[in-house]
Amino acid sequence: MSNATVRKSSWIVTLSLAAIAIAYLTLVWLPSRREIRAIQEQVQTKQQYVAQATGLAKTLTASQKELEVAEAAIKKWRETAPRNRDLPALYGRINALAKEAGLVVARFDPEPFTFHEEIHEIPVAIGCSGMFSQVFDYLMDIEMLPTVIWVDSLRIEKMNGTKENVNCELNLVVFSNNPYSSDCIIQTK
Repeated sequence: MSNATVRKSSWIVTLSLAAIAIAYLTLVWLPSRREIRAIQEQVQTKQQYVAQATGLAKTLTASQKELEVAEAAIKKWRETAPRNRDLPALYGRINALAKEAGLVVARFDPEPFTFHEEIHEIPVAIGCSGMFSQVFDYLMDIEMLPTVIWVDSLRIEKMNGTKENVNCELNLVVFSNNPYSSDCIIQTK
């Protein structure tokens, strides 16, 4: 073989190998590299999701415990909340507490109910007079009742001509269970 033939055949081999290498790069290696990169991104995204889900499991467990505590409180409240038939006795007890504290009750006015989906708000306006310490004792006694009662407003004024006696205007809100929703308890399961 002549030197020229060898050179020509080596160029053919070199060009063929280069063409095969370029074809391999463009048809096999680059597409598979892109697929590998896409799969790595998917794996990384899923790993982040799993890492977040681990933290969410703790949060979910804590939220479930809080919900159970809230459900127990709601159940207890529903068992102790006054019904419409219990209101006269409750009014009598609130009035009796004022007298037991030594206050003179000038006004005891239950006001119209405010109806909500689950509860009723029952406002009561009370006007009384006595010593400040008696008013304080009366408020403590009201807060000790097993019924949920808000002190919506309280106004205490010194009576004319006395050092110790005060007039007290008190607006309470008694919360009652809606009798039409008493069977509605939050279900989480």
